[in-house]
Amino acid sequence: MKQLPTEFAPRPELKYPFKKRWSPEPGQPFEVEDGVFWLRVPLPIALDHINLWILRDNDGWTLVDSGYDAQICKDVWEQVFDGFLDPGSVKRVIVTHFHPDHIGLASWLALRCECPVLISRGEFDHYHSIISRNAEEYRIEAALFIREMGYQTDMVDKFAAFFEADQKPDEARVQKTQCEFIADGDVLDVDGRHWKIVSGNGHSPEHSCLYCEELKVLISGDQSIPRISSNVSVYPSNRHDDPLADWLNSCEKLQSVIPDETLILPSHQEPFYGNNARMQQLIDDHHAQLNCLRLAVRAPISAVQARAVLFNRELTTVETLLATGETLAHLNYLMHQGEISMEIDKQGVALYSA
Repeated sequence: MKQLPTEFAPRPELKYPFKKRWSPEPGQPFEVEDGVFWLRVPLPIALDHINLWILRDNDGWTLVDSGYDAQICKDVWEQVFDGFLDPGSVKRVIVTHFHPDHIGLASWLALRCECPVLISRGEFDHYHSIISRNAEEYRIEAALFIREMGYQTDMVDKFAAFFEADQKPDEARVQKTQCEFIADGDVLDVDGRHWKIVSGNGHSPEHSCLYCEELKVLISGDQSIPRISSNVSVYPSNRHDDPLADWLNSCEKLQSVIPDETLILPSHQEPFYGNNARMQQLIDDHHAQLNCLRLAVRAPISAVQARAVLFNRELTTVETLLATGETLAHLNYLMHQGEISMEIDKQGVALYSA
């Protein structure tokens, strides 16, 4: 999930080789580099699009990410199959991470194209834990979590849909038997070129980017997006973890291993140059948010109160939950650094203080 940009650090001067806010028409792949095609696909959610990538692979094709499991996305793929490539020529579908706009149609594509799904073990395991968990038990856990954040019990029903796995038949979900697992440092041969897996963490457990040194191209997924920042959140399943530290480390990693002249192909918005500046701006924004919380927790506050400090604007229900989850990620970071402590009050609300 992505969020609106914060306003702490100045926007970096990025270069958009295909123009800012321009994209190809859905279903019409556009070649951004030799053998690398940009497919824009609409989404039936607030974030209204995703960029998928089609790589020429000798006598066939490799696909990167799949789109949401919705008819509007399937229709785009059918248009691609009708006019651009034969589904039987697809050799593999690579999934950068488990979020539904990325993995949603992976099983459908794998069955249609009779090919494997390549995904990291961390992403698959987390995905499988979500679709296989006991819904009733998880709802109870989520209710306690929502109460602990400082919300009233009536918010449980409002948030319930976000916490519950959607109801789909097994054949619509990625199965282990379909998968080949990839990991950081693995190198894939695509069309005679080497594409190296560069993993990131924080937004998801083991997000896979793909870097081709020969082409000077990085398919960045949600690790590097030009104008919106990827949500870094705490949920019931990672309640005590420190995903923000993982995210900051991943931003620093992309600064160190990806040359700045690399063309970044993000999952949202437009391809750009200037990854180092963008990573630094994300790092600076999160540290600015941490500084805001350091001032706010001089007196004990709940996660809901802390969220109002970081996101002081009108939010939808889903945005409220995402914003609170990200606020918790910042509070957990400060707790892991030993700067603040947390106690549960008599009402079951977690209170944070310096």
